[in-house]
Amino acid sequence: MLRKVFFCAALALFFISCSRPSSFALEIPAVPAESVSQFTSGGMRCFRFSDAQRDIIGSFFSANKSAALQITISVKKQKSSGSSGIGFLYEEDFSSFGLRSDRPIRPQVSGDFSQFEGLTFSVIFCMNKDAPLPSGFYIKTGASCKVIAAKIVPAQIGFDFRSAEPVFAFAPNGGTIEKPYFKTDFTGVPMSLNATATSQSLLPQMELYFHQADAEHNAAPVRLTVGGERLTIRPSGDCVAIPCAALKSPFAQVSIDENEVKVAALLVRATDESLLSFKDGTRFVTKPIPCDPGLIMAWNRDNWRGNEYELFVWDRFKGVLYFDTLDYAVQDDFFRRLAFFVEKAGYRGKLLSDSELAGKHGYNAHDYRAESLADFFETARKTRFPLNQKERLLADILLANGVLKLNADGSIGAGQGAVISISQESSLALRYQFVAHEGWHGIFFIDDDFRNAVASIYYTLDRQTLAYLRRYFQVTPSLNYDVDDDYLMKNEFMAYMLQKPVSEVGPYFVAMARRSHSQTKAKELADYIISTDAAGFVSAATMLEEYVSARWNLSAGRVWLISR
Repeated sequence: MLRKVFFCAALALFFISCSRPSSFALEIPAVPAESVSQFTSGGMRCFRFSDAQRDIIGSFFSANKSAALQITISVKKQKSSGSSGIGFLYEEDFSSFGLRSDRPIRPQVSGDFSQFEGLTFSVIFCMNKDAPLPSGFYIKTGASCKVIAAKIVPAQIGFDFRSAEPVFAFAPNGGTIEKPYFKTDFTGVPMSLNATATSQSLLPQMELYFHQADAEHNAAPVRLTVGGERLTIRPSGDCVAIPCAALKSPFAQVSIDENEVKVAALLVRATDESLLSFKDGTRFVTKPIPCDPGLIMAWNRDNWRGNEYELFVWDRFKGVLYFDTLDYAVQDDFFRRLAFFVEKAGYRGKLLSDSELAGKHGYNAHDYRAESLADFFETARKTRFPLNQKERLLADILLANGVLKLNADGSIGAGQGAVISISQESSLALRYQFVAHEGWHGIFFIDDDFRNAVASIYYTLDRQTLAYLRRYFQVTPSLNYDVDDDYLMKNEFMAYMLQKPVSEVGPYFVAMARRSHSQTKAKELADYIISTDAAGFVSAATMLEEYVSARWNLSAGRVWLISR
């Protein structure tokens, strides 16, 4: 995508200032290049598409639902500076003698091209999806330039500095190429890309690329302002994608306010339409949106693809799915029976009927590994247990995304990954806590080294602290964990140590120790936690945070790289 942007810019410059007409071919994917006719009019170099080229551009537009002209330009040595411009021409602009003198003024890409003296750069100018196709374009400049190439590419808006040839990409409302380059205008994105989330359409996504030297996870964070909303992005890898559906006002002015030198590219482009995958003509989505968990908590529900839930996949950890449900009732339909089967003391391994589940509480948030999910659905298959609609849908989603697999004999086995669920009915503060708590479980499920690190720290707990933790898991009414399950104990220990910042771990467990159920059912152990200010838990949380920070740039209370 970025290479296409560079080509646009270069083409524009070449056309504008050639001292003599030069022949160049308009490149369109999978179509033989054809030369573009050109002439000079009113100090502008004008280029007109042939009828065949316009037909091909129209076909490209229909197939991609967007199109842009990418021009690559080389700037020669300059003696003076001056304003330059690139714009589209339409059929109504032409006369039998050239250009009409009374043609309307339209948006263009402007700038002083002499600032690129001795360099090559590209301009991408997007076509308006609601306007007629252009019949050509013009370049006007005082700089001495050569157009190297011209291409038709999918629409994209922003900038790309990942190579020695910078690329500047503009929406149909145009703009200015000027320094600094770390501010860009996305107000015109809806003119070239879809701006409404429906069952038939998706909002585009923003892509942020980092320079290679700054892609390490210990790099300082980059801070953006998007339509007044502040985002903090911690580099970990060379690219992060931000779905526009997650943002409050994505189609606005964007600025990089801190550590802008780390940013190599910032582009908006169309989202993969395969994400519009529904089950049997319903609004039940089956393909997850890849994103950072930090975007899930305040995601605008108006932009959901489905009615009762939205489905995400963690972009850093393969196969870890996040469900966000409309309310606790929908979440219960998906996961309550599963909760009792997998974790609840006295019920593990049992498939409870709907009548047996009546009045019983599962959890307000859920997490399950692939092995537990496979055990649940295989048991239901073998016993022909009547699962509800949402449970059958869950099986389909897990199979479609590789968390479960269908064996040759028809049995259901474990694939790779895990499933996590939160609900819109939880408060925003709880949603943040749940995404962190359940997110740690997701990593624990899929990463052997992390599980080993957790186990080693678990065994550093002093005897009384560990005894209180076991008792706490038993007597807290909303938990009722099976404390004889060693895997479950280590998993929950880890998540409770990391669900909040380390500074809050001590006060949290002291407050838990003072609650009535701790004081009546585990008083001696609870009083020990109070008297020590939960020092054992604080020490364990500190060691765990050191591990996750060094390995993934995460911290206690934060499993996300993007913060609002």
